[in-house]
Amino acid sequence: MKQSPLDSLYSQVARKVLNESLSLKRGESLTVETWNNGLPFARQVVLEARRMGAIPLTVFEDEDAYVEGVKVAPADMVGEMGKHEYGLLSASDAYVFIPGPVLGNFSHRLTREETVKSTKYNESWYKAASKSNLRGVRMTFGYIGPEAESVLGKPTQAVVTHQLKAALADYRTIGKKARELSASLSKGASVEITTPGSDLKFELTGVLDVDDGVVDANDIAAESNICYIPPGFVYSEVVPESVSGTFTFSPTVSRFGMITDGTIVLQEGEVVGAKSKGSKAALEKVVEAAKSKTASSITIGLNPLLKYGYGQNANSAGVVGVRVLGMNFTAKSASMWAKGKRLVNRGRL
Repeated sequence: MKQSPLDSLYSQVARKVLNESLSLKRGESLTVETWNNGLPFARQVVLEARRMGAIPLTVFEDEDAYVEGVKVAPADMVGEMGKHEYGLLSASDAYVFIPGPVLGNFSHRLTREETVKSTKYNESWYKAASKSNLRGVRMTFGYIGPEAESVLGKPTQAVVTHQLKAALADYRTIGKKARELSASLSKGASVEITTPGSDLKFELTGVLDVDDGVVDANDIAAESNICYIPPGFVYSEVVPESVSGTFTFSPTVSRFGMITDGTIVLQEGEVVGAKSKGSKAALEKVVEAAKSKTASSITIGLNPLLKYGYGQNANSAGVVGVRVLGMNFTAKSASMWAKGKRLVNRGRL
């Protein structure tokens, strides 16, 4: 049977993820977890795994049942993992996770409190995955549902297709660039980020993470064995009290909607001001809801195929992000220096 263009794209991405990201081998056990919207892609993952001689198992999470389950389950049981799921993790060599829109920033089917409670298993899931040396990927297109259209201003399928095409980037090139950047992001490094109208300075702790689309032995040893697809980024933690200055960001999605523009003012790591012309109310809600007003980390995007505005801004090549107020604010025209070396020049690596 002739494949449709979308099925062909699913197949290409599935093949790349299984071969390059997960290095899936003949005879290995693969678990594919998907929600309703990810089923067409999951089918291609299963087919490719079978073709490789691996043994796939599909776990299905129904979105409507999940939402209703959160509302009717005993409060102390919401977000709990069962022994069968822990057993599945320990028995899997590789894992492909396609989340549902209800888990993302765009959906309002659950309140923030309900979402947090329903996903309180996250830490134990990752610990179990790490303990079993699991190699896993999270397909971020799963977060994109109908409610994303009004926020991103693009049809759901256009965003999904763009993310899948960006998943076909050259992972080796991304990894090489990540290593080059990481060399300048060592402990104590002085960093400066400028955007039109802002200037932010701070020091780094030396804690680094790289998402280059490949889960290898080093990632497993570092307990960083789940990567995002499409990749990639370099993540670096900052010394909170060293962060001072201003950061003007580009349109950034929050759980209160799109924040079209804004500037955050920090002094010794703490947010002392935040302003926006076009999204004042949304930014004020973010500030009010934030449990911490301390800057914690930065990211540098590495994926040359991922455009800004398609739901994964932090991974877009040359985009600089600053995590503060519980979210990652991103700038697409920033310049960045570390140890006196320019790493990003007006949004270009």
